[in-house]
Amino acid sequence: MANMEFTIEKESLLTNLKIVEKTTVARGIQPVLSNILINAAPDNFITFSATDLDINIVSKTIASVQTPGKITLPAKKLSEIVSRLSNKPVVFSLNEETNIVNISCGNSKFELIGISADEFPQTLNEEELKDKESVEIELNPFIKSIKYTAFSAANYENRNIISGVFCSISKENIEMAATDGNRLTRIVEKITNEKGTEISCVIPSKTLQEFLRIASLLNDDKIALIIEKTRIIFKTASMIMSSRLLEGEYPPYKQLIPQNCEKNAEVNREEMISALERVSVMVNERTNIVRFIFGENTLFLKADTPDAGLGEDSISIEYTDEELTIAFNYRYVLDSLKIMESEKVKIGLGGSLSATLFKPVSDDDYLCLIMPIQIR
Repeated sequence: MANMEFTIEKESLLTNLKIVEKTTVARGIQPVLSNILINAAPDNFITFSATDLDINIVSKTIASVQTPGKITLPAKKLSEIVSRLSNKPVVFSLNEETNIVNISCGNSKFELIGISADEFPQTLNEEELKDKESVEIELNPFIKSIKYTAFSAANYENRNIISGVFCSISKENIEMAATDGNRLTRIVEKITNEKGTEISCVIPSKTLQEFLRIASLLNDDKIALIIEKTRIIFKTASMIMSSRLLEGEYPPYKQLIPQNCEKNAEVNREEMISALERVSVMVNERTNIVRFIFGENTLFLKADTPDAGLGEDSISIEYTDEELTIAFNYRYVLDSLKIMESEKVKIGLGGSLSATLFKPVSDDDYLCLIMPIQIR
């Protein structure tokens, strides 16, 4: 007699596993954290939950539930099995006495040993979120804001405030900003915020990068954000994710953004990416320095490593100010150019040691500010 039994479409099962599996812990103190909690409810919804104790995620889909029940199964093995199954309905049945789940699909049969659901940390529950104050906005501007900023936050390991992304939602806009001390990215996107609730917080960039990965698997249009004292909850029609927030005062980044620049250049984005990638073969891997020499309507790029040699390239640009040589960690420049979508990019320059502004010509509300490197 099965204690939990349900049938689910393979594609739907695989998508839901992809959403939650990366949040499990490969080798933790609690073995149950490397498992996914599967809960088959009487209303024919199945939820899949995973947590690493920092991030908690629940994904929901429809299935045919014969007998409700719940169990946790090893994420890695389960995903490997499901990704190789043929495209037919998959049947799960649990024997509660042994915690063994039989998985069958077509002619394939597997037995997977689980851990009791009682050992799994408490998960997020839609009911308890119903009465909480939330801000609901469109999903697309939220995703774009993450994509354009989160990559430039500081490394997560130090859990410093700048390993997070500053996020502020007002009646009409969402603004996000991130910095690692060497570069700053900021975006402002228009939104519809019907309730008009305003919020601001600092979200770990690791959480946002994880959300970005999941968002590509969602078919939802809207997202609700719920802010509590120390955590944020993201909720869409098919998924709930929570994460702790970073506490502290975010640096006053707006003061760093120059209102107007002494010298300005305009470049073709793809030509600049190609030239930088060619020249970067010869950079010193410890410093990643490429010299940018702005001459009349031409940009020269130079990289050299004393013991390996040198690479140089040039592209046509629009620039008529006096010649300027400035050096950057070329990776910072490439990162920002690659996420922009515009054909041309404006570069706002000061001197050889002033922060330089990179902006897509077609999008006034995004900028990337990069600190140059002093060359001896």
